[in-house]
Amino acid sequence: MAKKTRRGQRQCPKCNAWVRGTRAKACPKCNHQFNGKQATVSAPEPVAAEKKATVTFEQVKAVAQTVKVIGGFDRLNELLGLVKEVGGLRKMKELLEAMSAA
Repeated sequence: MAKKTRRGQRQCPKCNAWVRGTRAKACPKCNHQFNGKQATVSAPEPVAAEKKATVTFEQVKAVAQTVKVIGGFDRLNELLGLVKEVGGLRKMKELLEAMSAA
């Protein structure tokens, strides 16, 4: 099959996308290599939750104090569940601000 070309562009045989530059080495959408070499598949990057988190002593103290003020871990878990049901921390904050203004 002959290469399809436009002036200053070339078409990817995999996804049919037009790529700027006649000397382009790879398609930005599907990473097809135009010079005949296929790109190696790399391992996916770790998700933010999988990254190691460092916890400071001050953070531990703050959480312990919050648990004491709220009345235990069960109540804290109920509060976190409520925040999740509302739709996140931002929505919970907006809701609390609206309730305090009234």
